[in-house]
Amino acid sequence: MFYSRPLRRFALICALPALLATPVAADPTIGLGLSFSFGGGQVNTGVGLRVFSDNRRDSVVGSVGVDYMFGTQSWRGTVGAAYLGNNAYIGLDLGIGLGDGAIDFGVGVGGANTKRAPGGGGGGETANGDPGNGLSPEDECLASGGFWTGNGCT
Repeated sequence: MFYSRPLRRFALICALPALLATPVAADPTIGLGLSFSFGGGQVNTGVGLRVFSDNRRDSVVGSVGVDYMFGTQSWRGTVGAAYLGNNAYIGLDLGIGLGDGAIDFGVGVGGANTKRAPGGGGGGETANGDPGNGLSPEDECLASGGFWTGNGCT
């Protein structure tokens, strides 16, 4: 089966960042969400599947993915960048219609399985600044069987 030149170029553009953006120490993750593409003078809405280069919260990562666009009833390949939050993402991407080769710009939002960065990152530092167990002071108090008031644990 022969593919168009723009489609082959897009596949190469997608493959290179995916290979380069996934260092040995990174743990890729998958996201599912809503996609909005802007091209050809119209806005198109769809559902998208993304693979992110890392799974750490509060980080900017590379992404590759595919969308099914409801308005045009077509598939769209994507390459871009995303911000990963607490089990969620928001991303910007360039896409190419897999049927017609049209290139457009897109925004995606959705859910992704993210992990806290090593060494905490979720609060819970001790008084001397050392990383704690990742719990907030309120949660640590409740976990130890105490009662949290606005002034501390009792």
